[in-house]
Amino acid sequence: MPDVGRYAKGEAKRAEIKDAALAVLERDGEAGASMRVIAKEAGISLAGLMHYFPTRDLLLTELQRDGDAKFEARYRSSDGDIDPGEALAQAMVDKASKPGSGTVYLSLAAAAAVDPSHPAAQYLRGRYEWMRGVIADHVKQRQAAGTVPSHVDAEFAAAGLISAADGIQIQWMSDPSIDMGAHVRRVWERLLA
Repeated sequence: MPDVGRYAKGEAKRAEIKDAALAVLERDGEAGASMRVIAKEAGISLAGLMHYFPTRDLLLTELQRDGDAKFEARYRSSDGDIDPGEALAQAMVDKASKPGSGTVYLSLAAAAAVDPSHPAAQYLRGRYEWMRGVIADHVKQRQAAGTVPSHVDAEFAAAGLISAADGIQIQWMSDPSIDMGAHVRRVWERLLA
């Protein structure tokens, strides 16, 4: 029989480490978020940290999964009442308010794109597939309701919206004055026209 108490303690420690990593990312940015610094913030030895997260990439991937899981839960609980373009625009506004951790996704996506064995590669492929499906379904539902023209290619609109969000984040990294949320909203409007 598994030791439930030991499992719960391990999960609690993993959560503490992730909280510490987010604090370091916000304070020091991604470049300053080394495993050593995160371990110190979490009050754990580097070896202890590596017991839970053997690499920085695994830890960052878990942070991305957690953020995505919260977003997906909010989206699913809305029964489709949330417009995915507005949801992505709001996600951009949220990222801009947390510049330290807002770059985690971009670094994971870039690393995973060039290295299929990267810890985030399979996860991000699934994430993109899910997002494209949700967005395309939303477009098709709006077409059926008559609020989006029938000539709009739902799959193209889905890929275009995601591309706009990813691309504007890269530009925002070199120019934080860019209003990422407004950009995503405008692109979405154009894609649905």
